[in-house]
Amino acid sequence: MAQNVFSLLLWLLTSLSLVMYLSASLPLSAKQLKPTNVEIVAFVKADKNKDRVLSKKEFKIFIRAMAAFGQSTAKTIRFFGAYGYAFSVVDKNQNGIITPWELRSADNNYRVKK
Repeated sequence: MAQNVFSLLLWLLTSLSLVMYLSASLPLSAKQLKPTNVEIVAFVKADKNKDRVLSKKEFKIFIRAMAAFGQSTAKTIRFFGAYGYAFSVVDKNQNGIITPWELRSADNNYRVKK
């Protein structure tokens, strides 16, 4: 069960490459993340201080927004309250913030394993 939650979590988090919300002003490398409109809306809603990264608190807001949009992995994370676990999976460098690239990387890793 933890493996399923982990896999779902990774997929949702990958979709989180939402920092692209200001894609017109972001560098080309950020545009290459190709976020969906839902990801962009959820990221903008969550990124309260507009620093283009997500803290643990902002990540929880992001997951809740994605779940509200019907994203299945986000719904699973919300159901189990696995925000901390999901955050630790996505925050590869363990610096306490999640970048759009970490979100995309987590999503890509989930898709490869799926």
